[in-house]
Amino acid sequence: MTADPSPVHPQAAMPGMLRVLKEEHRNARRLLGMLDHNVGLLANGVDPDYELLLAVSGWFCEYPDRCHHPKEDALFHHLREKDPLASAVCDLAREHRDARARVGRFRDTIQALFREAVVPREKIVGAARSFIDAEREHMKMEEDVLFPLAMRTFDEGDWHKVEAAIDAARDPLFGVTVEEDFRLVHEALLAFEGTLLRQTLVVTL
Repeated sequence: MTADPSPVHPQAAMPGMLRVLKEEHRNARRLLGMLDHNVGLLANGVDPDYELLLAVSGWFCEYPDRCHHPKEDALFHHLREKDPLASAVCDLAREHRDARARVGRFRDTIQALFREAVVPREKIVGAARSFIDAEREHMKMEEDVLFPLAMRTFDEGDWHKVEAAIDAARDPLFGVTVEEDFRLVHEALLAFEGTLLRQTLVVTL
């Protein structure tokens, strides 16, 4: 399927649903950045906070299927109804299943440590990086291909239909209230990003 050069529909310029999806992607990238940093420590022989790694993997196991993927699935379902050729863009259901399997393998690897199993450091690093790299590539595909295609195809009524098909679900980490199970992740993320900001300020001075 070749790229459609036509402009986006004037009534659908950055609808609320796309703003939400992109914000959710930004939050996921924040977590992936912190996870990547900790995996880098592990690869260099430094033990990271394994409870933090387990909690981050828990968020990725729970939140996307509960709150994020249903929005994208509804968008893609309606997109295929409007344009049958949209199926050639990607197999979104398969990509979401693959993402669930990858983060599940990573979480299982971390959980094995808490069962006092002997897990090679390279196995943990490999499982984590496989998930991180694939998740970043998946979100890039959606933002470069799927979302622009929806912008070109949908009018205002289409966006209303998609939004009406979605049940509201609360993010346990980035919502108004942070759930207790994710408080460790919330505090670690703020500390990590604060350190990055301070390092940036030092470099720019």
